[in-house]
Amino acid sequence: MRPHAGDIPLAQVATRRVRRPGFPWIFAMWMAVSAAISVCAGLVLGLLAALETGYGLDRWTQSVQAHGRLQLWAFAGVFIVALAFEFLVRMNGRQPFSLWLRIGVPAGLAGGGLLQAAGQLWYDQADFLGPIGGVVMLAASGAFAVAVVRVKPPHSLKLDPQPWFVWFAGGWLVTASAMALIASLNWEMGTALPAESHLVAEVFLRGFLLQVILAIGPRALGGHMGLPLIDARKQIFLLVTVNAGTALWVAGQDVWVLPGAFMLVRVADIALGVALLLLTYWLRIFSNLKRRYRGERYEWAAPIAWLGAVIYAATLVLVRLAPAGDELNLYQEGAIRHIFLLGFVLPLMLAMAHIVLARFGAGYIPWQNLLTAGFLLLVAAWPLRVIPALAGDAPGDAAQGAMALAGVLAMAALGLTAAVCIRTAIITGRPIQQIMRAMPG
Repeated sequence: MRPHAGDIPLAQVATRRVRRPGFPWIFAMWMAVSAAISVCAGLVLGLLAALETGYGLDRWTQSVQAHGRLQLWAFAGVFIVALAFEFLVRMNGRQPFSLWLRIGVPAGLAGGGLLQAAGQLWYDQADFLGPIGGVVMLAASGAFAVAVVRVKPPHSLKLDPQPWFVWFAGGWLVTASAMALIASLNWEMGTALPAESHLVAEVFLRGFLLQVILAIGPRALGGHMGLPLIDARKQIFLLVTVNAGTALWVAGQDVWVLPGAFMLVRVADIALGVALLLLTYWLRIFSNLKRRYRGERYEWAAPIAWLGAVIYAATLVLVRLAPAGDELNLYQEGAIRHIFLLGFVLPLMLAMAHIVLARFGAGYIPWQNLLTAGFLLLVAAWPLRVIPALAGDAPGDAAQGAMALAGVLAMAALGLTAAVCIRTAIITGRPIQQIMRAMPG
């Protein structure tokens, strides 16, 4: 690849040449920062909660909820927003987003998540940090939503409804942030009601994360892996199913003024699972695996990551079709959510990092073996986190040990990722002549 490949259009997507953005290393810096926050804060709290020691013993609920807030907003949200700003420029042939947006939005999501987590952990002295963090998250989410809505695609939405996914994702991100703010105003001893915490997490995952993936993933993977493009009618089906299903799922919750009609949750989960399975079939992502194994690393990493989506979708459908589908406990609901985040989204992020760090950065990936090792560690980690929690009620000692090991593996994986990303950011900031001299032959 050529250095600073920001002016290379994605296959069959962009229609105009775009100039190289100022400070082209910013996206890699935010990828590194988000992974470092996860390693140093989010996963540490998850590990303490799994082992029930330290804060994980004295403030178990606060640690679990703060862990979730950090992993969603300060890690996944920052990582995804930083990449979305880069992809949207190239996919729509527009000029780069302003430096203020590229710095301010990820900083707001990370800072707001950290403030909310601090307000929960140290509620007896600093519970006021929770609402402040919620306001910061809401402001950053609003800025992202406005920025992506202002992107004018160079094609008809009837021919390609892809921008609608990003526009709705921005709306759901604002919704999730507003819900997090409202929940923080009602904390008792730094904790939200489990139903409130569950609601915020699922709206973030389904409404925001999944739709950004649907907007970018099939297009980018299709162009790099030769997968079939998803036609407009199928995209519209996915768009309607995901958004209507998310709204239906929210309506079925028993929190605030919502009615608590669990049948709506069943329908929404089954619809989402079926939609993901259909998308997998349309993408043909598991085709020609033997050839892909001999190709670029992302060619075999992406199907492995996508297997997590299949398992998540099948689990949703089977659980909600079962007669006891409304009797899952807190650990089992959390395990299913971790299949999506730890088993699908995070491995897909690292698989895609094999593309974007080279494509948008220095033209190659320094320490690429470390990034690949991080991906493999994540793949090994998520079954250890999920299976013990699905098996029964409160996890025993062996289950807690497995979940703690999953946390350690995830910390190692994201630590390696942070190192590769910060190294890429440093190299990308150099003059092009220096980058070309440093490129491997």
